[in-house]
Amino acid sequence: MSGAPHAMSPAFARRPFDLPGRGILGANVALVLVALLPLGIDLFGRGSLTTLTPVIGVMVLVALGQAFVIGTGGIDLSIPSTVTLVGVVILKDAAGRNADLWRALALCLLACLLIGLLNGVLVELLRLNALVVTLATGQLIAGATRMYRGQALAVTRVPDTLSVFARRSVGNVSVILLIAVAVAVAVALWLRYHTSGRRLAAASVARSAAHHSGLAATRQRITAWVIATVLVGLGAVLLAGQITTPDLTLGSPYLLTSVVAVVLGGAAIAGGRVKVAATVLGALFIVLLNQVFRIEGYSSGVSLTVQGLVLGVGLALVAYTKNVRWLSLRSPAATADSGVATSQE
Repeated sequence: MSGAPHAMSPAFARRPFDLPGRGILGANVALVLVALLPLGIDLFGRGSLTTLTPVIGVMVLVALGQAFVIGTGGIDLSIPSTVTLVGVVILKDAAGRNADLWRALALCLLACLLIGLLNGVLVELLRLNALVVTLATGQLIAGATRMYRGQALAVTRVPDTLSVFARRSVGNVSVILLIAVAVAVAVALWLRYHTSGRRLAAASVARSAAHHSGLAATRQRITAWVIATVLVGLGAVLLAGQITTPDLTLGSPYLLTSVVAVVLGGAAIAGGRVKVAATVLGALFIVLLNQVFRIEGYSSGVSLTVQGLVLGVGLALVAYTKNVRWLSLRSPAATADSGVATSQE
């Protein structure tokens, strides 16, 4: 019985605000802030806040979606296609008319639910590889988006109601970032306090233990895929409103960046608990890093190269940390302590 707590650690559900690796993340963010000082950029000035906060908000929502998928041990490569699809649906279905915006939003929600359900069933129920599945569904979504859009749209702007709302700010802070923070807090509290959140969390920590504990683990992980896609869809809607003229490249920047943000938060690609606060901090780091490259005039290729390096280093650190923890648990001292505790029981 002493091995059960290790098989399904309740920390996944109890500590959603925990920040493993927060020292590394905090140091990275601090380095980016210091790098901006010589450039004469005031991150807390009106211009910087107006520019950066909506980008950070969208990145937080998309990264949270990716975090739910990575928490199941999968990875979602269909996120860029989903983001683009949402933008195209809002453009074509609403056609710039405020009266038709709600219908377009309902259609976007339905599309996200179906995409999340499809990915979840293929990966969790049919046991197909998540990388291959989401790559394939991403291509299907991209093709369907182009056919749905047609050759050209008569209206290339989202309805004014959406654009005005997405461009609002409170004290120079974009309403998009405020919504993203509110969603992140709600997700963290749900994972910590609500029974359904704790069940979903436990279903991904230790699959074999979850299956034998009556948690309906497969259904819980499919639910995680659906929640992930809805979060991505919410970010896409706000992004479309902020840009006002979304096109077929709307989701392109979110393929690698969403994964990097989650991995920087200390998440293991093999699965584990959703680290909400760490994911938010990882998203902040990615946006600030891209801002440095943009100000310095570097090409997008440099940014992608650095993101790839950051992803590789992040994965190596996560693997190293897990190995060190495993070795410490297997050390003679830890084994002796475990034996003493068992004999006392």
